[in-house]
Amino acid sequence: MSRIFAIFCLLAASFVFAQSAPAPLAFDVASVRPSKAGAAQHSNVPLDAGNVYAPISPDDARSAAGGLFVATHQALWRYISFAYKLSGTQELSLRFNVFSGAPKSGAPLWVTGSFEGSPEYFDISARAPADTSIDQMRLMMQTLLAERFQLVIHSVTADAPVFALVLVKPGVGGPHLKAHPSSDACGVAAPEQSSPTAPSSVGDLPPVCGVIAHVPSSLLGQHYGGRGVPLSLFATSVPTMTGLAAMPRPVVDQTGLSGLYDFTLTWMHDPNGQDGAVADNTGNFRDALRTQLGLELKSSRAPISFLVVDHVERPSGN
Repeated sequence: MSRIFAIFCLLAASFVFAQSAPAPLAFDVASVRPSKAGAAQHSNVPLDAGNVYAPISPDDARSAAGGLFVATHQALWRYISFAYKLSGTQELSLRFNVFSGAPKSGAPLWVTGSFEGSPEYFDISARAPADTSIDQMRLMMQTLLAERFQLVIHSVTADAPVFALVLVKPGVGGPHLKAHPSSDACGVAAPEQSSPTAPSSVGDLPPVCGVIAHVPSSLLGQHYGGRGVPLSLFATSVPTMTGLAAMPRPVVDQTGLSGLYDFTLTWMHDPNGQDGAVADNTGNFRDALRTQLGLELKSSRAPISFLVVDHVERPSGN
C-alpha cells in the first residue's frame, strides 16, 4: 500500500511541476526571410553584449525598442550571439574555431561565413509586449531560433590556454582607467546636445554607458573607450579589438577589480603605417595596455565556456 501511495505522490508531483513550469518566452508575431542581395544592414535593437567595436550613436538607447524588433541583412551568427548574449570570446569561437583547446563550434559556413566567404543573411521582424526588456527579448529570440531554424545548442566548458589580464602593480590602475563615477547618470543626450563622445577624466568616452566602442578621433591609430563597463567585458573584447593574429587566445579578467570602470585606450598598429605588421600591433597594444591602463597579459590556462551548435536548418516559412 505504501508503495502505491509513493507512486501516486510522485505522479502528482510530476503533474504539478508540468502544470507550473512556465512556457518559454516568445514573440507575439515574427517574420523571418532571407535578405535581398545588397540590402542595407540594420538593427533597431543592439545585437551585441556591450562589445560594439565601431563608433556608437549618442541616440542609441540600448533598449528593446518598445517590444519591436527589426533587423535586416544579418548573419545567423549575429542572431545567435544576441539570443545567448555571447561574449567576444564565445562569438569568435562560434565563427572561426580558432582557439586552442576549444571544441569545434559545429556551425556550418552558411551560418558563420569564413575568412574567405560570406554567410547567408536574414531579415527578422518581430513584435513583443511594449514593456519587454532586452534580456527578455533575448529569450524570445532563443525560442524563435529553435522554432524557425531548428537550432539546438549546448554549452561546453573547456580548460584552454588563455592570456590572463592582470594589474602591473597590485591595486593600482593606469592613468586612463578609473572607477565609473556614481554621478554619471548615463542618460542619452538630447538631440541638440548629441555628440559622438562624452568627455571625462580619462579622455573621450562613448556617448552611452555599458559599452566598449571605437571613439572617433582625428589622430592616427586605434581609439577605444569603455564607459561604465566591467573589466570582464574588456577582457573578452581584446581579441577582436586587436585582431586574432595578434591575440590568438581568449583573454580572462584576473585583475581582482570589481565594479564598473571608464577607460580609454589608444595604440598604433605599426609606427610606419603598415597595419599588416602583426608583431608591431602586438607590441604596441601591450605597451599601451601597460602605460595607459596599468594592465598586462600573462600566459595561463583557465576554464572557458563555449557554445556548440548541435543542429541548425535554413528557416521554415512564415
